[in-house]
Amino acid sequence: MYVDGVSIVGRGIAAKGPEGVVFANLDLEVSSGSLAVVAGPGGTGRTSLLLALSGRLPLITGYLDVSGHVLPAQAKAVRQLVRPARLRPGYELEEQHRVREAIRERHLISGASLRDIDAALSLVGLAPDRSALVGELHAADQLLLAIALTVASFPAGILVDDVDVGLPMASRAQVWAALHEVTRTGMTVLASATDAPSGDVEVIHLPAREPEELPTDVFDLLEEDTQ
Repeated sequence: MYVDGVSIVGRGIAAKGPEGVVFANLDLEVSSGSLAVVAGPGGTGRTSLLLALSGRLPLITGYLDVSGHVLPAQAKAVRQLVRPARLRPGYELEEQHRVREAIRERHLISGASLRDIDAALSLVGLAPDRSALVGELHAADQLLLAIALTVASFPAGILVDDVDVGLPMASRAQVWAALHEVTRTGMTVLASATDAPSGDVEVIHLPAREPEELPTDVFDLLEEDTQ
């Protein structure tokens, strides 16, 4: 499994939601095949920035290039390159599905082969009970399952929101280690967390601000991702 990951360059970018600007005057660079972490307290615009970098939230100003595709004009192409594994709210695994049902559904919708899904599960170090409900899995295993199901279709990049939320330190380390393994395929990982992990990570810091609210059209774009 090898993927040509996305690279990203942003200069002076800004976006807004119903309550106003969620981030502004932001410069960033993300290397192909890197683990890039949007870090900051809850409500700083972490999710909005992930959405913007993947063509799912329009900018109000600034320049943003994702592997030669300039946003917002080429947002549709960018959405095909960068796929969400988890985005909150709006894009998470259905807890009432059994693991085998989640696997089968992703196989049918994304076209990922069952063999590739098995390989992706192995890549992130997960061997779940396939008869268990997704909601019965440990929170870290739920997240790893979502990551594996997204990786299996070989996108150029993946989005993983709120990596550290609700996880004890040992589980956080497990998930970060799995995301590092994903980058070894060449895939770019765009994640968000309160604090970035140590090691080989590209960190995008966001300042504290009021809690963000996402535009309603964002949820329409997330719905498109499941079709």
